[in-house]
Amino acid sequence: MEIAVLGCGNWGSVFAIIQSRNGHLVRIWEFDRPRARRVSATRDNRPFLTGHSLPASILVSADLRRVMTDADLVVFALPCQVLSQVVAKVSKTGVRSPLYLSLIKGIDIRTLRLPTRTIRLGLGQHNRVYALSGPSIANEIIRGEPTAVVLVGPATAAAQELQNELSTENLRIYLGRDTVGVELAGAVKNVLAIAAGICDGLGLGANIRGTLIARGLVELQRLGKRMGALRETFWGLSGVGDLITTATSGESRNHRAGQMLGKGLTVGEIRDKMVMVAEGIPTARAVHDLAARHGIEMPICEMVFRIIYQRMPARQGLRNLMSRPLKGE
Repeated sequence: MEIAVLGCGNWGSVFAIIQSRNGHLVRIWEFDRPRARRVSATRDNRPFLTGHSLPASILVSADLRRVMTDADLVVFALPCQVLSQVVAKVSKTGVRSPLYLSLIKGIDIRTLRLPTRTIRLGLGQHNRVYALSGPSIANEIIRGEPTAVVLVGPATAAAQELQNELSTENLRIYLGRDTVGVELAGAVKNVLAIAAGICDGLGLGANIRGTLIARGLVELQRLGKRMGALRETFWGLSGVGDLITTATSGESRNHRAGQMLGKGLTVGEIRDKMVMVAEGIPTARAVHDLAARHGIEMPICEMVFRIIYQRMPARQGLRNLMSRPLKGE
């Protein structure tokens, strides 16, 4: 396959590298022209990827049309909050691909749309857009450590084609049937990972982390039910699998952001310290708005929202969470 990866960040470049090794012809679009030239010339994608060079066979360019032309698959590997802008750029090129794939885990804070819906509406490609999600810490994948993820989208022969073409020796891809549930889980787990990080930043132990994962899964299911997702999705790779990974891994940027919040840093200070975007920070606002729209309680996600956006002290947020009225599980 010819694959165009839109986004030269950590996950985008890792996905490009493993698919190049998988025998595909890969091109990467980087929106920043000077950076695109530098990465193309040096094959060095620091600070987003350290210790690994981009193969010479991978074209890196700021020319979107050049990257997309003749691509069998266009992959969106961008921060969620810039996706709609990039989709608009893609639309203006007039270049169309047989298939589109989102690697994005987030919710648009302006429209409250999940990534594949943003892509479908922006490009008018309602039967060609897929999503890939699950436990996928990019640095582990580039080191060759194994994992499994789930692919969701239109139930056509194209889904099996993508499953076969994109699976590697260390990346096992399952097919799913619940796009809303898979994408919602991928977004909300980042907020819950921040909550777990906050508790670690406060110096608390494993009990509260396990509590947050278990009760966070309840909140995720509650929102998913209102949005038409399947309950069993949240017990799969994109649900509990990705949640446990992101809430416990030292390489999870959302968990790291939470740790810094727990230690009293502001969002501005955290952004200054982090190279890559912690998607859970804007997603916390989107989840807050979705919960209000659907009239449901999501107390853990609400705690994260208040700590980030209302500057509630982390310890006070946890105290409020633990002092809620007692009830049955």
